[in-house]
Amino acid sequence: MRSWGFGTLQSRIYTIFTLMIFAAVFIMQLVSFQYTINTVRNSVLASNRALLGQLATQIDGYISSMEQLADTVVEDNLVQQCLIQSSGSAVCMETEKRLANYIQAREDISGIFLFSNDGRLISGDPAAEINPWMDIKEKHWYKSAREAMGRTTVSTSYVQNIVKGKYSWIVSISRAVISNDTRQFLGILLLDLKFNRINELCRSLVIGERSYDFILDKDGNYVFHPMQQLVYSNIRVEPVEEIIKLAQTPGSDPYFDGEHYFTVETSALTGWHIVNVTYRRDITTDWRYVQLSYAVIGLILFIVVGIFTNMISSGITKPVRKLQDIMKSVEYGEFHLAGNIKGTDEIRELAREYDIMVSRIRELVDENVREQELKRKSDLKALQAQINPHFLYNTLDSIIWMGEMGQNREVVQMTSALSKLFRISISKGREIITINEEIAHVQSYLTIQEMRYRDKFRYMLDIEPELHDMQILKITLQPLVENAIYHGIKEVDHQGFISITGRRQNEDIIMEVTDNGLGMTSGQLEELKTGIFADSAEKQKLSRQGMGVRNVHERIRLYFGDEYGLKITSSYGKGTTISVRIPLAVVQETSV
Repeated sequence: MRSWGFGTLQSRIYTIFTLMIFAAVFIMQLVSFQYTINTVRNSVLASNRALLGQLATQIDGYISSMEQLADTVVEDNLVQQCLIQSSGSAVCMETEKRLANYIQAREDISGIFLFSNDGRLISGDPAAEINPWMDIKEKHWYKSAREAMGRTTVSTSYVQNIVKGKYSWIVSISRAVISNDTRQFLGILLLDLKFNRINELCRSLVIGERSYDFILDKDGNYVFHPMQQLVYSNIRVEPVEEIIKLAQTPGSDPYFDGEHYFTVETSALTGWHIVNVTYRRDITTDWRYVQLSYAVIGLILFIVVGIFTNMISSGITKPVRKLQDIMKSVEYGEFHLAGNIKGTDEIRELAREYDIMVSRIRELVDENVREQELKRKSDLKALQAQINPHFLYNTLDSIIWMGEMGQNREVVQMTSALSKLFRISISKGREIITINEEIAHVQSYLTIQEMRYRDKFRYMLDIEPELHDMQILKITLQPLVENAIYHGIKEVDHQGFISITGRRQNEDIIMEVTDNGLGMTSGQLEELKTGIFADSAEKQKLSRQGMGVRNVHERIRLYFGDEYGLKITSSYGKGTTISVRIPLAVVQETSV
């Protein structure tokens, strides 16, 4: 082992700098600052638990008031007579009026429904009609209320679909209607609650800018979440299993997943688990001033100790500076060797290792450049235009609607177009396809959009036949057509027209997508060009369609060179034209 004498760089730096700075500053600041943060965090979490208890009490009160309303309805003699008599009677008409008054008096009630033994529906909306395919007696709320026989049952959140044309997220309170005289079962009351009141309660009792509350039932199903759509789309995921475990051990510390603190309070009335989510950064947001104070104190100590350290280390820093100057040359691409530097054992060892490193770097530079280029291509492949999830959802909704309307031929046509769209989008992993395949892809997209928007627009495809076997990047035209529909045709009242043309120009291929939509002003056009064509540091935020156009431009330049890409012209009120310029080439890959 090397000598640990005071003459070595390691012994001097370690003895003076580490003992004085690390021991005097780091430990002091670390312990005191951590203690302060822990104290504040525990205080905030204790306050959250107290607020969560208040929230559980308020939610219990709200559900209890709804149960009282349900009691009022089911014990009403008029309601019970209506369930016994036939529809259209004077008693039933008066009952419907009462139910309508209840709904109008409370903004948080989505609907009040009564179901008789023979399947009749009595509600506050006389026009309400049960979906013909619906079997009411098989619904979970119906079975629960029937089994409870006189006690109210509260459901978890779900989409209510029993009434034609109404599909909304609700929480239901259901109860069996028992005759006041004969104690016989007469029917079921269903009281659907909106989320607005629960949402108000959950938002009113939170600490922190980003903190929020949500509710689970006793089985871990979501009753309410402020980001309901994200949760059911699995975009937002909560640690439900850990929350249930936490709820089963009252008084335990909040669950921490590294970024959020989860505190749970269980409702005594419904058995729901009310969960508070607090961001770790919200707890320490205002501590930047404390950190600054600690930093100033540490800086002063560093300066004082640094003066004494400099007096001792000045004799050994000269070779370090020389080696530093040589290392800086690497920043400019000059890999100079350090050679034989006079200094301590550590400096000489460092210089030798540096020379080995520089020699190795010289060998790896070319290989690294090639790998970076391949990585850049791989990254840009992830930017290729993809089918908008909303477009897919809307297409599937259209297929369902046409199926319900018995339009089987249109269902087959749209499904076939969607299938073809996906098949070409995948293309067995190929990035380069033939123009003929690209035409089929955009035709499938236009077929779907034309069926969805009916007479909103027409289109024309005019690609020179000799170009059909030439190469093009996959999904080049579809983002441009999508841009024409959503930012051009959709914004005007008259019938739109989209023209897709392709021609040969010397050794290049020019393809144009033209629409007669709203167009852009000169300012809007310049802003779009800046977002698409400028360098990365200057690019502005774009819409999804604008990002799709930019990705098409970047991928074309990457694969074919900077002289190729997009060109955009537009006139407000007249329309927009986007030109695609790519090199003329015959496809080498086997077509799908």
